[in-house]
Amino acid sequence: MPEPLTSKRPILLYVMPRRSTFITRDIETLSMRYDVRSHELLTGKAWILPFRMLHQLAWLLMHVAWKREVICHFAGYHSVLPTLLCRRSFVILAGSDASCFPNIQYGNFRKPLYAWATRLSVRWSTRLLPVDITLISVHQTYDPSAPADQGVSNFVPDLQTPHTVIPYGFDATMWQADEGSHREPAWFVCVTAGALPGNAVHYRKGMDMLIEAAKRLPEATFIAVGSPEPSRYSGIPTNLRIEGIYTGAQLRVLFSKATFCVQVSIMEGFPNAVCEGMLCGCVPVVSNIAAMPSIVGDTGFICMHRQVDELVNTLRQAITTPHAEIRRRSIAARARITDNYTVEHRLSALLNQLSSNAGGTH
Repeated sequence: MPEPLTSKRPILLYVMPRRSTFITRDIETLSMRYDVRSHELLTGKAWILPFRMLHQLAWLLMHVAWKREVICHFAGYHSVLPTLLCRRSFVILAGSDASCFPNIQYGNFRKPLYAWATRLSVRWSTRLLPVDITLISVHQTYDPSAPADQGVSNFVPDLQTPHTVIPYGFDATMWQADEGSHREPAWFVCVTAGALPGNAVHYRKGMDMLIEAAKRLPEATFIAVGSPEPSRYSGIPTNLRIEGIYTGAQLRVLFSKATFCVQVSIMEGFPNAVCEGMLCGCVPVVSNIAAMPSIVGDTGFICMHRQVDELVNTLRQAITTPHAEIRRRSIAARARITDNYTVEHRLSALLNQLSSNAGGTH
């Protein structure tokens, strides 16, 4: 049950398909200024969706939605009613809601009903808040098997909703290398949350590429973190470790030991793990997709195309770069996140949108 609707702070509604770490971080920071009331749709099986939406409707009516502002994290089924009923609605575009990758079963726009819900939400919202400009429009060249034109404007004809890019923010105090930690020179850490052999996440996160690359680079060590069942991976090279789900503290320890963090996903709206690794001083190695090249800048290494040979060459370039240059990039990687992607920056930008009545596109 929600708290009583009496509060000294203004009430802000916050809806999502399912709670995650970065959504919890948003809610906690916004709670410094607002009484945030959150709701998860939790769709589950298809036949449950109408009942979940009825439950959400009751929740919105209980909270007098037509008098409230709402933030919808992602666009989809959960954002349809809030964008129709609330006084003002802000939709955070964060990845799947702005893409279509049929080969890896990823993206809202590969399913007709899901695409309809997403289109309605972004058209009716007051403002879109993409975490990166590529979620509005981008011509991707990384994966030739996927549609080249990605971003919500390529899937929603005549989209007129204004947008403001507000990247995710990270806690530089939490994410910093452990004092006195020793870095292994050819260690790569990759966060592949949800990956299992052959599933959609396995391919989206580039695990197939990483396995092949590890076979060709026996002098390097690869640690993939986040599989719900690591034991299901078999026949992998001995220099690749598949680990289970780590806590933030455990991941920080691992980032403190590794020299590199690697993310060669087919699609990542805004990779939290790469930013956290960079804050811990890991030099990033990423694929040329969505926000990753702009996050990394000149601090890391970018694999331009989804080809094993090219990935191997990129990884080999990383481990053969002189130590002094790697050290410089390590320092620069942390500085790039602390200068551009902090919790304070994100909170300030969100509060600015919530307090502003101005239109237009930034």
